[in-house]
Amino acid sequence: MNKKNLYQFLENTVSLFSVKVIDLALAILLIPYLILKVGIVNYGKYAFVISLVLFLVNITNYGFNLKAVRALAKYRDDSNKVNALFNEVFSVKLYLTAATLLFLAVLVLVIPGFRMHALVYVFASFMLLGDLFSLRWFFMGIEKMKYIPAINLGASLIYVLLVLVFIQQPKDYEFIILLESIGLLIVNMISFLYILLEYNVKIQLLSFKKVRQYVIVNWSSFINLFIPSMLSNTAVFLVGVFSVPANVSIIQLGVKVANGFTTINAVLTKVFYAMVNRKVQILRTSFSVILGIGILLSIAMFMSADVLIGPWLKIEDALVEQQISFIIKVLSPTPFLMAVISAYGINGLLVYGKDKLFGYITLIAT
Repeated sequence: MNKKNLYQFLENTVSLFSVKVIDLALAILLIPYLILKVGIVNYGKYAFVISLVLFLVNITNYGFNLKAVRALAKYRDDSNKVNALFNEVFSVKLYLTAATLLFLAVLVLVIPGFRMHALVYVFASFMLLGDLFSLRWFFMGIEKMKYIPAINLGASLIYVLLVLVFIQQPKDYEFIILLESIGLLIVNMISFLYILLEYNVKIQLLSFKKVRQYVIVNWSSFINLFIPSMLSNTAVFLVGVFSVPANVSIIQLGVKVANGFTTINAVLTKVFYAMVNRKVQILRTSFSVILGIGILLSIAMFMSADVLIGPWLKIEDALVEQQISFIIKVLSPTPFLMAVISAYGINGLLVYGKDKLFGYITLIAT
């Protein structure tokens, strides 16, 4: 790895790591406040809704962080191809967003349990709209990841300020997801307009036929990104379906900790992915770094489970604290397992164009 590549690697790593640090800081500071204000039961209701919304968001991001990033990394100096790729991704995302909004509306109208909390799901729809204008895939593809922390920080600051002002009592839990959506929508719209102007992109939506063809052709890329990213979130959703809100809070907090410990590997995966698609010779380096850090993170997560929860959440119920610690230990292999997926799947098979093979492996493993 020459000095230029090393500098770019470090810049992109620091940038994406900053994003994760912002997310972690938000979780560390805001979750105890929310639980204090709305209670662990109402927080569980919010956690269930956000798990469903994240499920839908990952559908609308139809493998773009793999397929589109790979294409953009190769053709970022060709303005015509950049323009075509931008319109292709935005068109697919627009159709999928419309479909997920319709799906959400049907759930609320048909299922009584959802209809009871109709207002929360109306607010949740704004998060889908906000994510429509997200261009993380674009910044990753052009390897300008230094912009992503600014976008993330802007959304987080707006969200935190709104929460501190408007979330004051238990019934306010209904507004948490709306406040989060407002921050997301504002900063994503600004970054979207910036890219349109900076790269002289002209919006030209694809026909439904072409979008349908894209969805079919890139099914493997979608599965390869969707399933690994949604396994922990699916656990939260299923607990919400089959259990009580308090248990949703417990599993969601455990998942938050697991996501925190996978931060470094998640960043390295994205940084290496753009690089190895340009220079396949650094594959072995990426394997060693990602797997080594994954092992260390899993050990650290297991060893720290009993000492994290008390100082962080300050929950008075000792039983709830023990349950959260237990969930963290159960999830402690997650950083290593995600590192394996990253090293040999995303930064291995996908680099060699083995999307379908990796898709089959992912489905079987799931």
